[in-house]
Amino acid sequence: MGIPFEKLTPKRWGGEVPGPVERPPLDLGHGVVLDPPVVLSPMAAVTSSPFRRVCRDMGAGMVATEMVSAVGLIHRAPMAVSMVDLVEGESPVCVQIYGKRPEELARAAQIAVELGADVVDLNMGCPMKKVVSSGHGAALLRDVGRVQEIFSAMSEAVDVPVTGKMRAGWEDTSAVEVARAMEAGGAAALTIHGRTRSAMYDGHADLSVIAAVKEAVGIPVIGNGDVCDWVSARRMFSATGCDAVMVARGALGNPWVFREIAADLRGEPIPEPPSPELKRATLLRHVDLYLERFGEGRTCKEIRKHLLWYYRGTPGELVLRKRLSDLTSAEDIRQAIDAALAANVGQTELGAKSHPRASRPPQTKASGVVRDSR
Repeated sequence: MGIPFEKLTPKRWGGEVPGPVERPPLDLGHGVVLDPPVVLSPMAAVTSSPFRRVCRDMGAGMVATEMVSAVGLIHRAPMAVSMVDLVEGESPVCVQIYGKRPEELARAAQIAVELGADVVDLNMGCPMKKVVSSGHGAALLRDVGRVQEIFSAMSEAVDVPVTGKMRAGWEDTSAVEVARAMEAGGAAALTIHGRTRSAMYDGHADLSVIAAVKEAVGIPVIGNGDVCDWVSARRMFSATGCDAVMVARGALGNPWVFREIAADLRGEPIPEPPSPELKRATLLRHVDLYLERFGEGRTCKEIRKHLLWYYRGTPGELVLRKRLSDLTSAEDIRQAIDAALAANVGQTELGAKSHPRASRPPQTKASGVVRDSR
């Protein structure tokens, strides 16, 4: 049973619910098909292998690594190589790289493919000062000629789809010009986030910019920005005409967002929010994947932010916050999860769609600052 459509009122969602949309699976070429056309965004310090696998389990059509330094890959730096940590069950998976020199990015793309990438993506959207000050990320939006050179070099170097993830512009919306340069260079598709670099993470994504890019190019366009549930995905599709959507912070603690959007695109009832038991089972699988891949020590450190995201806006969040500093073993983690579940039993669980705090992406240092690699 899904949630009856009539119960999903405009009042609940803060606006009119767009009509149903249909999107077929997105074929990027080279045998890569996104089915459904819903993608997990690259996110720094978040989209490691365990989270990617959980999101694939929940219906993501493609998942992406966090952004990886092209120079680091070329020199086989342990940190860079470890970030391209691809395992069975993730495909199709996109490896996102960053850099500014065409020849380096072409070589890094080749290495990414050697390591198992189904798609190689160029980061042209990260707005962080330490990234753009080196000419990387969103800084590339100011050099359209270089953008075309980069995509020409990368697309000639590998036999997989080469894509790019960009913002609406640097300070103004130069997205159409940049998108045309990407297409001219051989990009198989592009993702556009509807905020400029100067906007950072403030305000709302400008869907009109995404629509203008879709109108201007012939390659597939993936819309990104403020997609956190099936309604916001409908809005993105309806307002922009995009071919797929990318979910970033909306997936944190809520991997079920992918099955929700996928069901809506298929014209099926929207799945019920996850029960406390399903949430617990999913989180325990997430923990087990972490332990399997990274061992107990690293898991105890990195899983903390995920615990808080899964229980954000519930009584269990308060319980978890008291236990975070004491997590030193896998058993500690499991006991913390059970304590969070017990705190929610017998109470109305405030899920991600109904609680005012839970509906907002994580912003505080306490819960882990998240910068999606855009």
